[in-house]
Amino acid sequence: MKIGRFIRASTISDAWYRGLNLIWNHGETLVDERGSKIKELLDLVIVIENPYEDQIPKDAAWSKEHLEEYAKQLIRGTEQDFVYTYGQRLRDWNGTDQIEYVIKKLRESPSSRRATCVTWMPSKDTKAEEVPCMVILDFKLRGELNLTTVFRSHDFYGAAAANWYALSKLLEHVSQQVGATPGRITSISISAHIYEPDWDDVSAIVE
Repeated sequence: MKIGRFIRASTISDAWYRGLNLIWNHGETLVDERGSKIKELLDLVIVIENPYEDQIPKDAAWSKEHLEEYAKQLIRGTEQDFVYTYGQRLRDWNGTDQIEYVIKKLRESPSSRRATCVTWMPSKDTKAEEVPCMVILDFKLRGELNLTTVFRSHDFYGAAAANWYALSKLLEHVSQQVGATPGRITSISISAHIYEPDWDDVSAIVE
């Protein structure tokens, strides 16, 4: 199995289409721990140069309205009828508001390498059935404020474009609070995959 692919994409839509193409044409087929058949590519790194143009792929299932709501949940940590949300983990990780920590850290030390958030809670997630896919967010202020995020597992067809849209809004929010210009988003997908029920749709898109 070949491990590691890199895409430098112009926009979220560009990243989504090129990522789907790579996974579809070069991914390995396997059955995961839940019995789902997937096409998988390991360690897919995508740099999105401008996450604020062409944000919604025309073939994605998410509407603008749903994406905006998803972004609000990520930024504010609003309640949702689910075991967890990213926003809840970011806003209250055992009592710590990690977004406020990042803003405070970057205001105090713009060159900090510690503006990092995590969503994985070992005390909960080693026992839970539903666990976070996005596990790390890291902000670096180097001229612009750039965001790097790590997904341990990434449903590329169903979730990637929505994830990046919400992350662009989070990056914009943090940038405003620290007086910076929002820059690039780098997405590291340790397991970038497409589920079998989506194969027909993906095949029609990439072929």
